[in-house]
Amino acid sequence: MASTVPSPEPASPPPPAAAAAAAAAAPKPSSLKSPWTPPPLSSHNTALAIIPPPHLWAPINALRSLYDKAYTKWPPHINLVYPFVEPEDLQDTMELAPRGVLEGRRKRNEARGIKLDEGAQAWTVGGPDGKQQQFGRCHPGGGGGGGGGPVVFEEEDKVRVRLDGVGVFEHRKKHNTIYRCDETNLTSTSSSLSRLRAEILGELGYHQQVEGEYKPHMTIAQSEDSRSSAHKFLVEKVGLLPTVEWEVEQVWVLVRDQSDGPSKGKMKVWGTINLGEEVGCSIHENPVDWEEALKMDAGWEGEERDVEEMQRNWRFDEERGVWVRDDAGKGEEETKTPELLSIASWNVLADFEHSSSSSNDQEARYRLILRNLLSPSAKADILLLQEVTDSFLCFILSPSNTSPESQALRHLYPYVSHPPPSQPDASPLPNFLNQVILSKHPFSWSWLPFARKHKGSVIARFPTIHGSNPGQPLVLAAVHLSHGLTDMTVAAKKGEMQRVIGHLKEKFPENPWVVAGDFNLTSSSWTVEQAVKAGKISRETMATLNSVERMWKEEEGLGVEDAWVVGRAALGEGWTQEEEDIMDDRDEEGEDNMLFSGEQGATYDPTRNDVAAKVVGSGGNMRPQRYDRILVRGQQVLRIGRFNRFGFLKSDQEKGQGHEMGQYGSDHWGVRCLLKIVQQDTTEQTEKAAEEKSGATTLETSIKLVTPLDGPLSEPGSLKEAMAELNILPSQEETDKRKAAFQALKAILLDTPPPSQSPQPPTTDLTTTSETQPRSNQPPLIITPVGSFALGVHTSSSDIDVLAIGPFSTTTFFSLAIQRLRRASSSPLYSQEHQPKILRRISSSTGTMLELSLCQIKFDLQYCPAAHIASHWPRILSTAPPGNAVWSLPALTLTKLKAARDLDYLRRTVPDLAVFRQAHRAVRSWAKGRGVYAQRFGYLGGIQISVMLARVYKALALGAGGVSGVGVEELVASFFEEYAQFDWEKDMVYDEVCPWLRLKREKGGEKEVYRRTGREAMVVLGWFGPGLNTSGQASVWSVRTLKDEFKRARDLLVKGEVKSWKEFLKGSGAEEFLTGYKSYVKVDVQYWGLSSSKGAQFVGWLESRCVMLLVDLHRRAPGVYVRMWPGRFVEADTASQQAENDEQTATEGTGPRDYQASYLLGLDADTTTSKEDLKLALGAIQTALQRFEEAIRSDEKYFDASSSWMSASIVKRSELRNLQLDTRNDWVGEYTPGEDESDSDPEDDDEEDASLLEDLDDTAPKKKKGKNKKPIEETQQPRLEPGPKLRSAGDVMNRLRWDSAIDSSDYVVGYEDRFLGVKERALDMWKTEQTDEEFIPQHRIVYFKRRSDGQVVWDRKTKKDEVFGSGL
Repeated sequence: MASTVPSPEPASPPPPAAAAAAAAAAPKPSSLKSPWTPPPLSSHNTALAIIPPPHLWAPINALRSLYDKAYTKWPPHINLVYPFVEPEDLQDTMELAPRGVLEGRRKRNEARGIKLDEGAQAWTVGGPDGKQQQFGRCHPGGGGGGGGGPVVFEEEDKVRVRLDGVGVFEHRKKHNTIYRCDETNLTSTSSSLSRLRAEILGELGYHQQVEGEYKPHMTIAQSEDSRSSAHKFLVEKVGLLPTVEWEVEQVWVLVRDQSDGPSKGKMKVWGTINLGEEVGCSIHENPVDWEEALKMDAGWEGEERDVEEMQRNWRFDEERGVWVRDDAGKGEEETKTPELLSIASWNVLADFEHSSSSSNDQEARYRLILRNLLSPSAKADILLLQEVTDSFLCFILSPSNTSPESQALRHLYPYVSHPPPSQPDASPLPNFLNQVILSKHPFSWSWLPFARKHKGSVIARFPTIHGSNPGQPLVLAAVHLSHGLTDMTVAAKKGEMQRVIGHLKEKFPENPWVVAGDFNLTSSSWTVEQAVKAGKISRETMATLNSVERMWKEEEGLGVEDAWVVGRAALGEGWTQEEEDIMDDRDEEGEDNMLFSGEQGATYDPTRNDVAAKVVGSGGNMRPQRYDRILVRGQQVLRIGRFNRFGFLKSDQEKGQGHEMGQYGSDHWGVRCLLKIVQQDTTEQTEKAAEEKSGATTLETSIKLVTPLDGPLSEPGSLKEAMAELNILPSQEETDKRKAAFQALKAILLDTPPPSQSPQPPTTDLTTTSETQPRSNQPPLIITPVGSFALGVHTSSSDIDVLAIGPFSTTTFFSLAIQRLRRASSSPLYSQEHQPKILRRISSSTGTMLELSLCQIKFDLQYCPAAHIASHWPRILSTAPPGNAVWSLPALTLTKLKAARDLDYLRRTVPDLAVFRQAHRAVRSWAKGRGVYAQRFGYLGGIQISVMLARVYKALALGAGGVSGVGVEELVASFFEEYAQFDWEKDMVYDEVCPWLRLKREKGGEKEVYRRTGREAMVVLGWFGPGLNTSGQASVWSVRTLKDEFKRARDLLVKGEVKSWKEFLKGSGAEEFLTGYKSYVKVDVQYWGLSSSKGAQFVGWLESRCVMLLVDLHRRAPGVYVRMWPGRFVEADTASQQAENDEQTATEGTGPRDYQASYLLGLDADTTTSKEDLKLALGAIQTALQRFEEAIRSDEKYFDASSSWMSASIVKRSELRNLQLDTRNDWVGEYTPGEDESDSDPEDDDEEDASLLEDLDDTAPKKKKGKNKKPIEETQQPRLEPGPKLRSAGDVMNRLRWDSAIDSSDYVVGYEDRFLGVKERALDMWKTEQTDEEFIPQHRIVYFKRRSDGQVVWDRKTKKDEVFGSGL
């Protein structure tokens, strides 16, 4: 093929002789068929086309590859003649075509007066005087000439093309062609292309076609409905293509490949017509691909670039006010590696409706998105945006937008992957929904395409962000996976994830990675289950979806962590204020119980986001989903810190004048992660310090993910179905009833209208000032649930534990509470069902507690006097760590707050609360069935299961790759696997990623976390003190029982000894226990008194002493294994009669309560124990039982021989008769003031009474009933007029310690020792951490004294205060 020579400046024409010789060599008409009959122009297999130079293809093909159906068949082109002649007629036709070009030039020569002077062998042209003037040597018309001799090639003969406009051809059947054209010469026949076309067709004899209309255009895209928004957006996108202009040097003759090979239907190059100085036709022996033809003709290297070839970012030039491509890498020289790196991602929601009337709404929403992006919770070093459109990118980045927000964004992120398409030298974004990177740091990037046409990942490389090795910089993969929940889309997501993982592993095996964006993975288990039930997806697809969730951690050696999981589970970060304002995951009455598995941490939530609800529409999927994620592969360079969501700012404009008032900017929340960059060329100590400073952790654990044996046990959702069948899960009706009962109790205690009588429905937040503050000038009273109901793991028979927190004394609170409860019990505002019933008032080691009943639900109400805590509730729980001075409170106060603090931390840090709750219920149900659920007997309780389960769950989430998605079935199986092999004698169970516990371990090992004593058979640590070990009542035998049961459960699940979860949970522990031992210790208990509360008190006290019996038995007979069943047994033939008597007595309210039951302890001798040793052990057991009987019967406080009895003896299995478990609830009776043990509380001595009784309730009782009780006025009189308030011991201690003007070493603390009286200790040696062995509660501090002169500077009893000047 003759090469195409670029058009040079006009050269000196060759001599006429040479021109004549060339003309003689040209083909003659005689070589054609004679006479010449033009073949019909009807073949779509050939074409004459204009193809632009390859360097202009990139922006054009970026759109054609996505929107032009002919992209793979045609190069970018302008059809000159199409359809053309049949392929077999091309040879004859192409011999004539060049003559038309020459004839046209000759005619233009004549029109300009140019002639050939053969004698002078030169071209002449008429001068001003009419004479011919010579202007140069003549040259031939080219190898394809013919007929008319040589011609002159002038500038006017050049063919130029300019594409600067957009147009649409509308066809039938909703098919439209969108094209680029010359806006100024759209239909002009004088245009160079129209002229060229007319010259060729005229020479070929197609005069009629020359007369027809011709619109030169380059097809870019097709669309279906010209009225649709998609069509209008696409027209706008094509219109944003940069103007292209070039000089045409060739007309390409194309022919369609009609073979059966892979290139079938593709247009190939048959030949070319040269339009330069030498006009002619070149023909290939065989048609060739246009790529090959261009390489042969102009040395073109091809358009396709390898995916790893990076493009440079664009940089904003502040001086010029434009975006420029940073090809020189100027930013790399000016940017240093930061110590902290924040990465944010947000799906900003594209506008899917195109309407001129919606432009105001669109611009208002864009402004709102800008405000959110510039908010403190969203600002980052690298920002990833999904669903970016051309109009949105122009709005936020175009220099023409002079708004302060746009200017601030350009200043914040000077580097971008895509400039605003409105900039003349920029191109439109390729897709309708695009991904764009904005950054403070320079980068290069490439596009990693997925199988779906419009899907892919932006792979960015940040050369200035690295550890000690600059050759391994940060690599970021921005993703927006396929949307939808169908078999096809789930398979597509899996393929897309595999594509990203494979590319990163191949191209960047040692680099740190961050993969972030909209993963579009349906996380809600409810949504997935409903899709399966509706037939939208198969069970296999459900399993595929679970595998996609775990894909990152199934790949060995990746070490990828989910920033949300780490930020939540490892760091315990609380919500940002913006998140708390919108998210009610912290609702204290159990609203988050409605969340299903996978909905925790949702970023797409139609239940709270009005924009998302509008997108979903009616009848759609309204469940929360955690679509948006940030995954980190640290490679010892990146360590995860905080994680938060953003995008909560709402519009503030009125409806009809922009974006609707009160709406959010997008249907997604954004996500942001803070990372610490560790330079690894430091010493080991520095690395450790950097890790501590980053706040992150890498959990090294032996806990492994265990899957139950394949079959029903491993099927997702099978455990939940089994619990539902066994009625372990409370119904929605029961849950609503409990919520209503709690709201009613809250209204009573706060003296507000009942929920049903309120003018507005009660808010879901129990701690709002409007509800909890009776008077605007008084501190709030907090009413919050704790325990199983607040955690969401309650059962139908569970009590509801309620904690009140306020500024006044315990005595004042309970006096007021009782008065209001009694008033409500007879108030017409409350239905009979909602009228409360006080059962009894108890004074225990943890303070006063009130038992009451409401809606047939039992409540346990405690009060904690802590004004500062109440004033800052609930944020103080997440913002004040254990060492904070706000927790310098009396030990009893901290004991009452412990449940709320543990609950808050647990809810904030568990990876998925819904999964955790199901697993918790399953373990507890199993423990109850197997007789190991009773904390008072040294077995498991709710707090132990919570700590143990949370430890396993966090280890699986953090130690196995940091990606959530652990199923509840796997979590339960992993739980039993871990604790079946746990060394209970040596090791402790605690949350190993809890920040303050982790720091203690790193400081001095596990001994620094907790100093275990020899008396503690089992250690399960809570999160807050006092009393860190929640298993202090465990004995050697109870621990052995637990371990045996854990092993048994592990074997059942892993070895497949049970076929279903129902079989596993149902259990038959009591029946096995009654037949599993030859001998038992039988403790008989009987009560026949009038007071049910005294009977319950007696039984409860007896149970509490059973632990000491177990300890004594182990000490006296270590060779005999003792297992106690944590329930009472009754004889089957008398159980029903006792239940009827109890019911009748409770109904009539009179008569004695006659109750008989037995506790059983199974005895099992070691097989190695001799008969002689067994006899000795038997005698020792008898002695222990006698001592136990004596201890119980001699306690006059609880044991009354006139109404109760107990005995303990050894019996054989045959003597047990027909026993069964007693399933009755505790006895129910009215509260009698005379049954109170005490109206005082130890805290009353240390907390100042706010004297709010009369302020809160003008009708407060003036006297309190009960024996030897003084009137309230008399007991509280000194505090009604207290005089100057004495500053607390904690305030004085902090002042002496931290005031730079005071030498703390010169002071000692006088405190009350319980056995030795007042003792002294140096102030600097005083321990304030409740977990420390030497901790002493501050309420036992008596005075502070200065050593140098012996002067007492603060004294509690005399109210002396020389430190602050308070007191008397």
